[in-house]
Amino acid sequence: MKRKGGLSLFITSCIPGCGQMHQGYMKRGVSLLTAFCGVFFLAVFLEVGALSVLCLPLWLYSFFDSYNLRGQTDAEAAANPDAYLFGLSDMDAEKADQLLRKRHSLIGWGLVLLGIFMLWQRLANWLAALFTEIFGWDGSVYYFFRYNIPRLAVTVGIIALGVWFIRGPQKVKGEDIPNFVPPEETANGAAHAAKEQAEAKQEEAHGND
Repeated sequence: MKRKGGLSLFITSCIPGCGQMHQGYMKRGVSLLTAFCGVFFLAVFLEVGALSVLCLPLWLYSFFDSYNLRGQTDAEAAANPDAYLFGLSDMDAEKADQLLRKRHSLIGWGLVLLGIFMLWQRLANWLAALFTEIFGWDGSVYYFFRYNIPRLAVTVGIIALGVWFIRGPQKVKGEDIPNFVPPEETANGAAHAAKEQAEAKQEEAHGND
């Protein structure tokens, strides 16, 4: 297995996930880079500075993980194939197929949400100008309409998502199991067999007499 150079690995490892991708672990690197950018985006968009603290352990993990991958032996590298992190690789084939089948819906909803956000940005400019002209409010009105309301919507969405994860998947109520009714042919056959046994016993009894 060919090892990457020390300088190039150090430079790429300074960017979360890039050190892994530099060594061919694309899925692993994309997972770390996406997680880092996601946490950073939420911290900036929601103005929750404390949330950005989570970027530090992610960065440290990514940095040292890239060097751990470089230090693997060939046998260890073969036993540690490239895979997505955070449980995404544990998704079975059926769930993955269902997700791929719904990709058009996911992309569509993503575009709808993006369009709603952009539309709100334009509407916020108009509302801020209107309220400023009518009531003489300052620029805080513009800030409220343009930033605070979208952040409130995202916060409510995060809470709803957390509640959904806590509740877990809803159990599907099983249909009432109907009482077993033997097939008509089986019931007739059993009755016929019982009748034949009874007649045989009667004939045997007459024979003994």
